[in-house]
Amino acid sequence: MTTSPDLSRYFGTFRAETEASWLAQAYLPPRLFGQMIEQRSILVTGDEGSGKTALELYLKRHAAQQLPRLLTVSWRPALPEDTLSSGQIAELFISQAMDSLSFAFLALIAREPALYLNAPAWTRDFMHWFVQAFLRGDRQYHLSRLADGSSPEGLEIVTRLLNDPPREVLSRDSLPSSILSHLVSAVRAFGLEGVWIFIDGLDTLFRVSPERLEKFVASFFSTLDLFEEDLFTFKVIISNELEARLLKTRGVLTRRFSTYQLRWSEEDLISLTEKRIALSTQRDDLFLSRLCKDSEWQNWLKKFAGLSPRGWLELIRPILDAYLTKGKPLTQSEWSDAYRQFPPRLRLDLEAERVFIGWGETSVTGIGYKLLRYLYENRSRPCKKSELYEHVYKEYYKTEAATKKKDDNRSTRIDWEGPLDTALYRLRQTVEWDPREGADPLYIISERGKGQIRLENYE
Repeated sequence: MTTSPDLSRYFGTFRAETEASWLAQAYLPPRLFGQMIEQRSILVTGDEGSGKTALELYLKRHAAQQLPRLLTVSWRPALPEDTLSSGQIAELFISQAMDSLSFAFLALIAREPALYLNAPAWTRDFMHWFVQAFLRGDRQYHLSRLADGSSPEGLEIVTRLLNDPPREVLSRDSLPSSILSHLVSAVRAFGLEGVWIFIDGLDTLFRVSPERLEKFVASFFSTLDLFEEDLFTFKVIISNELEARLLKTRGVLTRRFSTYQLRWSEEDLISLTEKRIALSTQRDDLFLSRLCKDSEWQNWLKKFAGLSPRGWLELIRPILDAYLTKGKPLTQSEWSDAYRQFPPRLRLDLEAERVFIGWGETSVTGIGYKLLRYLYENRSRPCKKSELYEHVYKEYYKTEAATKKKDDNRSTRIDWEGPLDTALYRLRQTVEWDPREGADPLYIISERGKGQIRLENYE
């Protein structure tokens, strides 16, 4: 038996933000990536765990490697107050966009001061004025952020741009269209091919205040009409929950944005997973088919990992650990035991009445779904069988009996306990995935001798 290597770096958080330093080595671009990097605005939607943040990081990495250069901007819009007029909201968004553009410009100059030094004098004057007019927040704080990864010469330049008084080349009250026109000319004079503006944080805004989002979205995308120049392209990557709302807005309906759905085929997910295994183990011979002797494992994996990259990576981790520790393929019993230590979590989408185990959906209907829903809604405590009968079983069959004009009013324990146990047994047959004889359930747990049922291993 060998010691399993530490996989925590590559199979730890599964958050792209913490994996940026090496993610490109294990990343598999989506099949339409070639269209996403064209000089046009895109709207990409995807489910949770589909790799939205990883895609954004990979797009930014691509932009940083292009010649002529592209300026990448991260703009995180703030939700405006309800009391503001549409005109005031537009002004707020423009101010936010200019602030983000200013910081992105400073970050680029800090890393590559030659771009600034070789630019025409009028361009340097305009960008000096632009930065001081629109960059918000504490300037010393910005300098400390810019210092990371900058050259000494670049840091000296951005220090001057932030602290020295600029020439008043334009009035701060100039029309946004006029300022943007000068900005476009300046960006091109710096030798930049274009500006990619990534809109960050829309999902967070949706979760914080979904009832205010529609007004926000309409105003926000109308503001983007000011950036009509081909120089500016927007890269917006959001959850599927927001898709319907965004597609109602004028910017999308007028085809300003090309829309994409972030989807992965089974073949892509296998390739993506094997790329990360190779990177983490420094071996290129560890294909999924080698990890287990039992071919049923891959069927299990496909079912409970779904079509989510994060799902596949999460469910691979315990098997890879066990394989590396043992040094040879796992048996059916060994891979089942590995997952019992880290079982895929059970989750209900109560609004849509859907059941998920891990990242895959499981079909649960009828009385089984009603029982599972009640247990899930009361998952902080065990539920008595009599409670399940009164609040779920009895109510369900009362409705069924009324529909069929039959009476099914079981009153004594001997009348209802057997049918309830049968319903719970069938529910376990649906959701419990370990088929081995005598295997204890992982989700629907009976507290023997207490007449109580509780839920475990849930989200």
